Amino acid sequence: MLLLIGVSKSMANQADLFHYDAVTVENQMAQLNQLEGYVMENPGITLGEMTTNGNALASMVGNTNGISGFNLTNDKVFGIPGFLWGCVFSWVGVLVVYLVGKDKAETKSAIIGCVVGAVAYSAFYLVYALALGGLGSV
Repeated sequence: MLLLIGVSKSMANQADLFHYDAVTVENQMAQLNQLEGYVMENPGITLGEMTTNGNALASMVGNTNGISGFNLTNDKVFGIPGFLWGCVFSWVGVLVVYLVGKDKAETKSAIIGCVVGAVAYSAFYLVYALALGGLGSV
């Protein structure tokens, strides 16, 4: 019984997680529909061209006054930072960032991530080998 009371109280405190402002959602969807319509009418248009031409629809993408969570102006490869590409995927990640991203800062970050990942892997392997009884048995 006490467990049921505790669960119900914690659920009551989190009730606000399931509420949303329908008006805000509708406004953002209307902005997305306008942007989609413009892109469909002008095939091949890029965000850079829209910004250069002073298009009002381009100004709402990637800023805090526009569509929340809709940012196309980042330079990360597939939205993943270069450091993580290098740290997780090693030299393959660096190569992907270099070829796909074509951004020197992100490539440098990927190289740093690659070095950090290699050092972390080596340290882990050394500790593991020492835990098994020394480097001679490995």
